[in-house]
Amino acid sequence: CLLPLEHGPCRAMIPRYGYNPNTNQCEEFKYGGCSGNANNFENLQKCQQICS
Repeated sequence: CLLPLEHGPCRAMIPRYGYNPNTNQCEEFKYGGCSGNANNFENLQKCQQICS
């Protein structure tokens, strides 16, 4: 949850959620579909459950 939001090098633009420690909230971002990191959740509820 403390990793930066990582879009990755691909261009799929998949809506995902990641935790932003600066705002203490899960935020939507566009995931490219490859690479990235573990701060990447399919929905807001999963992000909040794990990171909040």
